[in-house]
Amino acid sequence: MSKELQPEKNNKEEVDLIVFFNLIGNTVNKLLVFIKSIFVGIYGLFIALIRAIFINIKIILAVAVVAIVIGYVLDTQKEKVYYSEMFVVPKFQSKYELINSIKYYNSLIEVGDTEELTSQFDINETEAKSLIEFEVEIGPESKNEQLESFNGFLKTLDSTTKTKITFEDYIDNRNIYTANVFLLRARSHNYKIFKKLEGGLSKSINNVFSDIEKKKRDSVLILEKENLELSLVEVRKMKDAYLDVLQKESEKNIVSSNLGSSLGFQVEKTETKEDQLLTKELDILKQLNGLKKELVVNDEIFEKISSFKEKGLLEDVWHKKYKIIFPLIALVLIAMVGSFIKFYKHVVNYK
Repeated sequence: MSKELQPEKNNKEEVDLIVFFNLIGNTVNKLLVFIKSIFVGIYGLFIALIRAIFINIKIILAVAVVAIVIGYVLDTQKEKVYYSEMFVVPKFQSKYELINSIKYYNSLIEVGDTEELTSQFDINETEAKSLIEFEVEIGPESKNEQLESFNGFLKTLDSTTKTKITFEDYIDNRNIYTANVFLLRARSHNYKIFKKLEGGLSKSINNVFSDIEKKKRDSVLILEKENLELSLVEVRKMKDAYLDVLQKESEKNIVSSNLGSSLGFQVEKTETKEDQLLTKELDILKQLNGLKKELVVNDEIFEKISSFKEKGLLEDVWHKKYKIIFPLIALVLIAMVGSFIKFYKHVVNYK
């Protein structure tokens, strides 16, 4: 009985496998047909587009030539735009004033407040009217500078939060307010105005808050400097005292050694700490040099890495040229009008 059931079971498994493989085959065929239909559809659209262009090639060329000519004429007649760039490092939290000032200047340009612009930059009214826009962006940074910024950010966090923040997350999610180096760009119709703008920007960024922060920093450094100088005086006094002891001990050792030789025993030398005092003295001098360097190097609220040039560069941006914009707009309009006409005819003739 068991021998008769075994072949039936095997036949059933073979049928199930056949059905399973047939199902897989049908699915693969349907997928291939679907992919083929996509490529056929894309090819059909491409052919339809090329066909429409070939049929209306004369109209398209005529409209494109007219648009190019009009755009070229307008390009030659429009006022030229010049720009200049500078890289700056705002210190003592003055970057907030920098960004706010740029927004303020752009607002003055937008409303046409030439009087305030002349006051801010010490320029005449004609020069103020030539201003177009100010821009501020995050300046270029090396990997080391990014790591230093990241380490400074981590110092403001607690130990638990530090473990959840990665360097990649910090770089991806930071904004312009987290940057240290900034790119400033000024655009104007006057190519000789940029040096005057540089002076105005420097003056506006030196705000009251940053001055207070700088004075606080200077006061702390001067206090540290005074404390180190007092420590240095004390260390040098101790060192001189030890040297006197050593001098007296050396004289004593000469007498003691002679006496010891005659009596038959050796006098031991007193141990001193002159090496430790010398190391301490050098360490204090190193700290003092660091403080003096900090006071001299970081003495400005607004450090210019590179300044505006005497004369601006001519702006040459393709998407702002009429001879390129007009033909593109014309071709889009032709396509839209042609599509609308076909749709209109289809609706009218539809039954």
